[in-house]
Amino acid sequence: MKEGSRDTMRLSDLQEEIREVIHNSFEIPRWISCEIMDLTENYSGHCYLDLIEKDEKSDKILARARATIWASSYRMIKPYFETSTSYELASGIKILVLARVEYHPVYGLSLNIQDIDPTYTLGDVERKKREIIQRLEKEGVLDMNKEIPLAIVPQKIAVVSSLTAAGYEDFMDQLKGNPYAYQFYTRLFPALMQGEKAEQSIIESLEKIFELESNFDVVAIIRGGGSKSDLACFDNYDLAYHVSQFPLPVITGIGHEQDDTITDMVAHTRLKTPTAVAGFLIERLASFEGELDEYQTNLINEILTILNELKLQLQLYQQKHVSGSVAMVHARKEHLIKLSGNVRFQVQQQLRSNDKLIMRLMEQLRSTSKYIPQRKKIESVHTRQRFLQLLHNTLEGEDKRLEKYHRLLAYAEPGQILKMGFSISRFEGKALRDVNTTRPGNIVETELHKGKFKSKITDIQKKNII
Repeated sequence: MKEGSRDTMRLSDLQEEIREVIHNSFEIPRWISCEIMDLTENYSGHCYLDLIEKDEKSDKILARARATIWASSYRMIKPYFETSTSYELASGIKILVLARVEYHPVYGLSLNIQDIDPTYTLGDVERKKREIIQRLEKEGVLDMNKEIPLAIVPQKIAVVSSLTAAGYEDFMDQLKGNPYAYQFYTRLFPALMQGEKAEQSIIESLEKIFELESNFDVVAIIRGGGSKSDLACFDNYDLAYHVSQFPLPVITGIGHEQDDTITDMVAHTRLKTPTAVAGFLIERLASFEGELDEYQTNLINEILTILNELKLQLQLYQQKHVSGSVAMVHARKEHLIKLSGNVRFQVQQQLRSNDKLIMRLMEQLRSTSKYIPQRKKIESVHTRQRFLQLLHNTLEGEDKRLEKYHRLLAYAEPGQILKMGFSISRFEGKALRDVNTTRPGNIVETELHKGKFKSKITDIQKKNII
C-alpha cells in the first residue's frame, strides 16, 4: 500500500509477517540450555518463566527470553523433573528445555516449553559442586575444620538456624530432655536456611559467632528436611569457605538423608538431622562420664590391690618381728645374767682395793700427824705478813683516790666554774634553771667571774629535753 511517495504497512501486518517467518524458520522444536531467573505458577495451572543465559566468568546476562509451560504439559513435566532430580523447578537452577519458538503480535517472542531433561540439571549441579570441591582442595581448606579438636565436654553451643524451624525445636527438646539431665548452654544466631539470601545470612551469623568465639565450644548449623533445591545454599562456595576456616568445630544437621552438601563435607562432623546433632552432643558427654566412672573403678581396684599387698607385707613383718623379738629377749636375758655376774665380781674386787687404800692412808696419817703443829705455825706467820702488806697497799690507794676527789671538788666550786667562762643568772635571788619560771619583762641578774649585770627579758625560747 502506498501513502504519498512512501510504501507503508500496518503494524499488525508486520507482526504477522514476522510470525510467519519465525514459524517457518523454527518449525521444529529446539533443545535450549538456560537458567531460570524467575518462575510463576498461574492459578489456572500454567507456568510462566523468565529464562536467561549468563557469562560463565562474569555472570553477565548474555540473553533473555520469556517462556511458557501450558497447564496440560506442566502437570506432567513438573513432577517428573522433581522426582528425577530431587530439585524443585525454581529460580537459580540450570535446565535443558525442548521448546518451540513462537511469536505473538501482542506479546512478542516467547518459548513454549514442551519438555525438560532432568539429567542436564543433575549434571550441571554435580559439575558446579565438583568445581567448588576442587577449588577448596586446591586452596588447602577442605579439611581444616576437621583438624580442630572437639571439646571433651561440649556444653556451650552456638546454633545457626531459623527460629521458627521445626528442626530447631526438635534440637532444643532433645537437649533439654536428655536422660542424663546434662546442662547445655545454647544461643541461637538466627539465619535464613533456604532461598537466594540464605548463604549470606548464614555467613553473617558465623561472623557474629566469631566475635564471641571464646564463649562457645562448638557451632551447630541445623534445619529441617527439604528438597535439594531448598538445600542448594549449602553447596555455595563462600559458605563452604567460611565453615572450613571457622576457628570452632562446626557440626551440621541440615536434614538431608542422601548426598552430602559441600557444607557437610567441610564441616568437622556431618550428621543427618538436628535431632542427631543433639544426640551426638549428649552421647559425647555420656561417653566422658562413662570414662570417668571407668577410671574411678580402675583407681579403686588399684588402691584395693595395693592395700591388700601392703596388708600381706605387714603380716609378714609382724610375724618376723614377733619371732625375732622372742629370740632377742632370750639373748638379752642371757647377756644380763652374764653382766650381773661380772658386775658382782668387779664390785667385790673394787671393795677389796678400797679397803687396802684406806689402810694405807690411815698409816700415812699416823706418821704425818706429829708434824702438823709446826707446819701450822709457819703458815700463820706467812699469812700475817701477807695481810699487813695488803693493808698497807689498800690504805695507800685510798689516800691517792681522796687526793683526786679533792682536786675535782675544787673544780666544782662556783668561783672556779665562773673562771671557766660560765655565768649564773638569778631571778628574785634564785638561780634560774628553767625558762618556765620567768616571762618577758622580768629583770634578771647575771653574775660573771668579774662583776654582775642586770638585763630585761624580751624573748623566751623553750627547749624540749627528751
